[in-house]
Amino acid sequence: MLMQNRYYPHLSYEVMTEIAQMIDSHLSGDWIIRIEYTDEVEFLNTSWQQWGESFFKIKASTEVMDNILSCHINNQLCSIRLHAEKTYPVSSLYYSVCQAS
Repeated sequence: MLMQNRYYPHLSYEVMTEIAQMIDSHLSGDWIIRIEYTDEVEFLNTSWQQWGESFFKIKASTEVMDNILSCHINNQLCSIRLHAEKTYPVSSLYYSVCQAS
């Protein structure tokens, strides 16, 4: 599942491994996870679009990781982030997967 850096130059193996570990250890269970992307470089005034469906009650990171790779393959020049939120207690997490160049 995790590709070498030469196939996906904007997604390093280290970043993908870190995301998989974060999902497996901290974001499983009650978290809602979304993959979002944008082609704008300025993050303060950016409109993010959701890629695919939201993930609920994740037990393993493989489905989310496959979705990140799919988003990157189809939007190679876009910034991609992982958006996770929890309703009780209210928590949000934004993780920048890769930035548009």
